Amino acid sequence: MKQYPSIFNDVIGPVMVGQSSSHTAAAVRIGNIIRQLAGNSPVKKIRFSFDKNSSLATTYISQGSEIGLLGGLLGFETHDKRIPDACKYAKEAGIDYSFEVKEIGPGHPNTYYVDFSSACGKQFNLTALSTGGGMIEIIDFMGFPVSIDGGFYETLIIRDNTLKNEKSEEESSITFPDAEVYRIKPVLPVISQLTPSVPFITAEEIINYAEKNNMLLWELAVLYESQRSSMTPDAVMKKMKDIVDVLKISLDTPDNDDIKDRILPNQWRLMEANNKILGGSFNKNVIKYVTRFMDIKTSMGVFVAAPTAGSCGCVSGCVFALAGELGLDDDGMAKALLSAALAGVLIAHHSTFSSELCGCQAECGSASGMCAAACASVLGASAKTCLAAVSMALQNIFGLVCDPVGNKVEVPCLGKNVMAAFNAIASANMAVSGYDEVIPLDETIAAFDSAGRAIQRELRCTGLGGLSITKTSLEML
Repeated sequence: MKQYPSIFNDVIGPVMVGQSSSHTAAAVRIGNIIRQLAGNSPVKKIRFSFDKNSSLATTYISQGSEIGLLGGLLGFETHDKRIPDACKYAKEAGIDYSFEVKEIGPGHPNTYYVDFSSACGKQFNLTALSTGGGMIEIIDFMGFPVSIDGGFYETLIIRDNTLKNEKSEEESSITFPDAEVYRIKPVLPVISQLTPSVPFITAEEIINYAEKNNMLLWELAVLYESQRSSMTPDAVMKKMKDIVDVLKISLDTPDNDDIKDRILPNQWRLMEANNKILGGSFNKNVIKYVTRFMDIKTSMGVFVAAPTAGSCGCVSGCVFALAGELGLDDDGMAKALLSAALAGVLIAHHSTFSSELCGCQAECGSASGMCAAACASVLGASAKTCLAAVSMALQNIFGLVCDPVGNKVEVPCLGKNVMAAFNAIASANMAVSGYDEVIPLDETIAAFDSAGRAIQRELRCTGLGGLSITKTSLEML
């Protein structure tokens, strides 16, 4: 049964290392599931295949699928600082790995076809999807259709019914003596629901609930996640404050100058040193913090994908700039992030965070809408006004393409994150001033999704269009 988005699974997270949440973090989770399926006998030989027309065909190395998959096989978590060196560790562990791009056929643009064997010689195969923002789904295991999202404790039982067994059918149905049994532990921070249930899942429902119960957007986010995850409200708030702590630690991490193939190393230093900024210190800090989080990502530091790695600077950077401007404490920043998260839940459920499906509007566009909710909320706006700000921000950003230069998540990603933040600020100011969004958020998200899916494949993170195929970009490959 389809799960409702979790704030900490789908929207504010994962906490990770790597260039891309849909490539690196998702790959780590896929690798971890493969590791579990192999059981007590470790994976010794593995081949990953990608369709030649998929996004992964051109980006699996530059955006971190290679190191993510191998890191997961080694048992690393998404935030493990060893991930950049996963190839080295895999070789030291004696894993014989290979990657191939070939003609397989149409499918999801981020599909992993995997064949592997364990040390005891057992052969396996599976098909996995990266569905955006670090989320995954295993759709086939050993030729059987499955749906494994990494949120459950699961047991897979494969039984050969042709084998004779002297035990009764009743006994066999309980013990499965002639079966192969595979057990999987969750790889997501919030466990999936056996019976999915949330208090609301549309903007209209949120507004009605807020007006009936006199609740602000961040309070509604706490209520939503409490029901979605079975966490107490206090636990939800604590978990978001833990995210704030992760972001603070990230900001205190020294710059990493050892990554030699970066296009834009440590750009935030340039903004910090510049005293001629239009718009004053707040504008300067927005650009500085957005840039700083993008710098941390590209230098393989630990950061929070919110909602994705490619758009990690917008929401986090803007919230830290707001904290400096308005004197927000950790509670205030957590409440702003919760407000952003509930807007992100609506996008995750009714559209996607995957640039491979909807271009960069799914990443920086979604982040801009979420950021608008955060900005309006810190001004004390009602839930209705916050969601009006989200609608305005999304309306302004339809059709944003994903055309990474050199197939890296740096250019034009940094500029789009900065643009998304200022679009959010303007939209929040307009909504709080009483501007009419005209199109309600639910309708806007539906149109947003339709427009994104109409973007041609070459402009959806394939490296085959836009800036990706300029002379300068091609020289970086």
